[in-house]
Amino acid sequence: MTKSKLYLLLSIYFVSSQGVCNSVVNSTDTHQHKDQDSSALDAPAITKRPFNELTPNPQGDISYSKLTNRNPDCAAYTGEYTANIVDYQQGIHLNSSLSITAQENSCTFISNNIPNHDIGNNTTTGEDFESKVAGNTLNYVIQVPRHPKKKRWPRYIRKIASNITLNGILLNGVDLDMDSAFCYHPDFNTVNNVSLGTREQCGLFADWFAIPAANPSNVALDEFTGHAFDGRYHYHGDNNALSNVEDNNILQAANTTSRSGSPVIGFAADGFPIYGHYFYDAKRGQVRKAQSSWQINTSERESPMGSKMPPPAIETHPRGMFVEDWYFKQGSGDLDECNGMTDAYGNYGYYYTEEYPYGPLCTFGTPDDSFVKHNTEFKGQNTQN
Repeated sequence: MTKSKLYLLLSIYFVSSQGVCNSVVNSTDTHQHKDQDSSALDAPAITKRPFNELTPNPQGDISYSKLTNRNPDCAAYTGEYTANIVDYQQGIHLNSSLSITAQENSCTFISNNIPNHDIGNNTTTGEDFESKVAGNTLNYVIQVPRHPKKKRWPRYIRKIASNITLNGILLNGVDLDMDSAFCYHPDFNTVNNVSLGTREQCGLFADWFAIPAANPSNVALDEFTGHAFDGRYHYHGDNNALSNVEDNNILQAANTTSRSGSPVIGFAADGFPIYGHYFYDAKRGQVRKAQSSWQINTSERESPMGSKMPPPAIETHPRGMFVEDWYFKQGSGDLDECNGMTDAYGNYGYYYTEEYPYGPLCTFGTPDDSFVKHNTEFKGQNTQN
């Protein structure tokens, strides 16, 4: 073969290979542009990690609003927030107020505990709350740490006599209370023998604490898993008050949430954010619901050591009704013992789940003392217009 023919063949090969490479690059570019289109939310998979949604939330009147911002810093939510909502049980309108200010090391939340959504409708029991909802005339003042540090071991939010122990404060001013004052006792003449009872029957160390969200026949919770105790409206489980949620595990609808996951809906006692139900799963390239790693015990119930009261029968009291029915199994879900994880953007936070424990049961950071309130710090009075 002559040198001229060899050069000719090499030139043809070079031009052809350039065309193939260009077609591959163009195909990739086209795919990336499609990935940035919001319509890609309808697809079950995302091939490129989306930008983290940091669009600021609206301020002022947030009646019935859903949030967007996923910024883990509480300082991103400073502002004055109000709402006017309906209390279906009292047949009146109530006014909500929330103020958030930021300092170097913390954010200050001042709230009257009235949410940004209607309350008291379609309760699980069909009954009204134990008490009428009222705004806190004293206002809760809560300090949220701005620079939380994740530690190795969790710290549980424990009951304290004559105090209200809070698991979190949400961005509508309502506190998250994962604790339960309801318990099982054979002396109760109620459905499933579950009630608030006396200090001797329930108190701080009952044998079988009933999970409010898992006992719809005994605990009157509204559509947002909220109810009032001594006038204080609070949440006992997950809801869609501040972020959307659909039935499917894998996100389907483009308008449900952003491609990076649910927004921050509040903050736990240690300052880490609380997100809604969804997160971006980088391994699967999907936005899906976070799954709890708490599992139901399958063994027979046993009374605690020193107890003379027989445990509730599984035949009449299905597993899952009581706190003592559950145990944490590492790796069985997406989340850790406190219902948290580090997301694809490197931010640690807690998540709402549709199964127990529904939200942050404990914290991996140091909880601020302001999340423990004496009973006298709530003084209810209607704030209707």
